[in-house]
Amino acid sequence: MLYVGLGIIYLFLLLFLGYRTYQNRHWVLLILGFVIPFLWIAGAMLPPKGMSHVDELYARRDETD
Repeated sequence: MLYVGLGIIYLFLLLFLGYRTYQNRHWVLLILGFVIPFLWIAGAMLPPKGMSHVDELYARRDETD
């Protein structure tokens, strides 16, 4: 049961992180993520491609520290 539960969580995370990488337009990380899934974590956490530093700060204005 433990392996099945962990496998479901792993697949969910791969799908979610792959989708977030796709949304952020990091195509190279998305493609390489099929071989090295850790790249999807980086692609999901990076700001969307094409955003300037000012745009990034504006997008984060509602986040609390």
